[in-house]
Amino acid sequence: MTEIIIGIPGKWKDRTELITAVATKSEGYLLAGRILHNREKDMTFHVEVYDYEPHLKEAFDYASKGAFPESLLTEIDQHTFTVYIIAEVSDFQAVVDVIDAGSALLKAGGLAVKIETSGMAHTKEAWNNLQQNPDVIPVYAHFVTIIGEDDHYGSFGMKAFGLPDAITPNTMSPKDAVTLLSTFNFYNLGERPTFTNGQDFRIKSDAPTYALTSRQDFRYEEAHPFYNPYGLWSLEK
Repeated sequence: MTEIIIGIPGKWKDRTELITAVATKSEGYLLAGRILHNREKDMTFHVEVYDYEPHLKEAFDYASKGAFPESLLTEIDQHTFTVYIIAEVSDFQAVVDVIDAGSALLKAGGLAVKIETSGMAHTKEAWNNLQQNPDVIPVYAHFVTIIGEDDHYGSFGMKAFGLPDAITPNTMSPKDAVTLLSTFNFYNLGERPTFTNGQDFRIKSDAPTYALTSRQDFRYEEAHPFYNPYGLWSLEK
């Protein structure tokens, strides 16, 4: 199992209003202390509620890659609380359950969702659409991002599915790197193959061949939300 965290800010006037909103608008969830529970669905999550965070607007703007409209960012800047859902996940269904819990908080007045364990942010509309269509491709797209570093491109977020992330040297264009790493990750997620060190991988029959090397995640310390305890697959020509 590994831990994923999603944060949902809202403009509840106090914690009593937050608890009441969850009870009356979330379609089956109850918030009690540090527990978010849905008895009908037999789902329980640990939550932490934080007061106003002055840099939250900037964090959501960065995590959305500038895609959030200014009106939404203004709403986020006016938040009073942020509810963080902290979930232990071990398979794809567990991630779908987290999506459902996040949607419940959005129905109760949440403004948007930020995945703290991969640094991505999504609007209420995008998240609710995902909750209605939690197939592998859209879930992967919402939970995994690919970022260019000084000497490599790498994915973040595969630990949500109990899998390593992937990296490749930055000797190709960003577009080609995204295609390579996304194809590899999606294949790993969908097929769950048993990879071995030195094994070859290519995205199609006439594409370049890459050798796989298993590595520990060196990019962040173990305590960082981005750290992947399942490690990395390095893809090199």
